Amino acid sequence: MTQIIKRQDWKGFFDRISSDFMDWETSVQIMSDDNGLLTLNDGLLFSGITFDDKQDDDHMEIRMGIDVDHHQTHNIDHPQSVMFEPAKRGPGGTLDIEGRGGEKTLIEFRRPKPMMIEYVKSEILIAG
Repeated sequence: MTQIIKRQDWKGFFDRISSDFMDWETSVQIMSDDNGLLTLNDGLLFSGITFDDKQDDDHMEIRMGIDVDHHQTHNIDHPQSVMFEPAKRGPGGTLDIEGRGGEKTLIEFRRPKPMMIEYVKSEILIAG
């Protein structure tokens, strides 16, 4: 069931999302009447989201990626609404942020970053 996040709760909600979904694989799409559906990224790891609610100049910043060569930042000026729909099965879900002009940013949290385990095979050599 889709959750509508009230504006006064945005900062706390984004702090929680940034913590809960840090390093999750994401898909970020922008949907607008002018351009249709555009994919910004498909697979970058989520780094966080902030909301700055300055009077008459509020904006959000979404950060994805883990290093200088593989990162992306997306800004949303004058956000109007925030909704979150949990995944139907398991953790994850989709964050839907609508800007003043009706443009929507959809962030799908797919899965946590896979654990990388280094395996070292040792061999026993018998000298005879």
